[in-house]
Amino acid sequence: MSPLRPARANLALAWAFTIALGLSPVLLMSTLDGGSAGYYLLVLLSIIVLAVVRPAAPGQVWCDNRREYVWMGVGVAVMLIGVLTSLLVHGLWKGSEVEKASRFLTVLLILAAALRIPRPILAHGLFGLLLGIWYAVINVGWLVLSTGGRPATRQFNTVTYGNLTLLFSMLALLLLGYRITRFKRTEFALKLITGVAGLGAFLATQTRGGLLAVPVLVFIALLVQGRRLNRYKAWAGALLLGALGLIVLSDSTLRERIHLGVNEFEECQVTHLADTSVCIRLQLWSAAGHMIQSEPVFGIGGGDRFREELRSLAETRQVSPTVARDYGETHNDLLYFLATYGVLGGLGLVLLYAAPGWVLLRRLWRDDDAGRLFAGAGVMICASYLVFGLTEMMFRDMRSASFYATWVAVFLALSDPARRRQAD
Repeated sequence: MSPLRPARANLALAWAFTIALGLSPVLLMSTLDGGSAGYYLLVLLSIIVLAVVRPAAPGQVWCDNRREYVWMGVGVAVMLIGVLTSLLVHGLWKGSEVEKASRFLTVLLILAAALRIPRPILAHGLFGLLLGIWYAVINVGWLVLSTGGRPATRQFNTVTYGNLTLLFSMLALLLLGYRITRFKRTEFALKLITGVAGLGAFLATQTRGGLLAVPVLVFIALLVQGRRLNRYKAWAGALLLGALGLIVLSDSTLRERIHLGVNEFEECQVTHLADTSVCIRLQLWSAAGHMIQSEPVFGIGGGDRFREELRSLAETRQVSPTVARDYGETHNDLLYFLATYGVLGGLGLVLLYAAPGWVLLRRLWRDDDAGRLFAGAGVMICASYLVFGLTEMMFRDMRSASFYATWVAVFLALSDPARRRQAD
């Protein structure tokens, strides 16, 4: 079948969508508001694409997979249903929380638009990940050199910033296997250097929780390279993890932070209200447990209810005054959504990972090298947010939620089985 040849106006629209997509990572990592502005632009362009650009052929782009995408959309919608139900039961309204939950649903809108853009054009948006990495490298490097300590990033707290830098870097390294331009060697070198530089920036943030995701991401990368995880891949994974372990152990600052975390955990067993990084997390998790027990079905509600509950727990010395004063979330995504929005909130979060993750995971076993690679990249996003969310609230604000919805949709589109019929 000959490649899709869109009309000139459609071609310009396809490139406009791709450029907006490519700008989203660097806007996320460089600004406080640009991530949301870029997201709104992409949503607008998605609507225009769906209104103007026709599918390549009946059943070729969307209809072949309508059922799995519909079921995925139902799963993603549970979060919004949980938020609205909890707010209705408690007689509250929190517009920002409703909007955040609604942004997850736009994965379907962006996916539908991305499926109407030829893969050779859409794939150019992946260069945006490299731009995001290089901004993070420069930003983190400047902060380390100017302060001599752990970088205090402005766009997100240091943990979230480090986690996103790690994710971008692993995606860049995974995409070494897909050539976007005709400059094969130059493109390969650019991705490799960028990915390695990004890993260095991640280590410079001294983010301990992000290290938990590294074995998972390495495992996914190995799984993508063929449909079986044989002993050679197992050895390759062990060597990669061993090399990373040596790098971590050779970094005295990061080694000290890991040792400090162990000491803080031991201290918290004796002084459970200590205001240390680890003990604060343990206090927040314990507080969330109390809230879940008190309101298991609908949660305590959004808005400022979480802070109010923390203040009540501080009065009974179950959390410290510092925790009650300075924190409004749990440093754990699942506990937060369970505590604030109840069973549907927690289930909605699990389905945010599982619904698109299952669609993407099934594609890892298809006989399509490019599709399998893109599916692996999508699985990386789902899995990394899950693991990062154990020690940090990755869905704290709407920018991170927008990035998740956008790029999961893009990798779903790039890995769609119908794409194999289009010439790359």
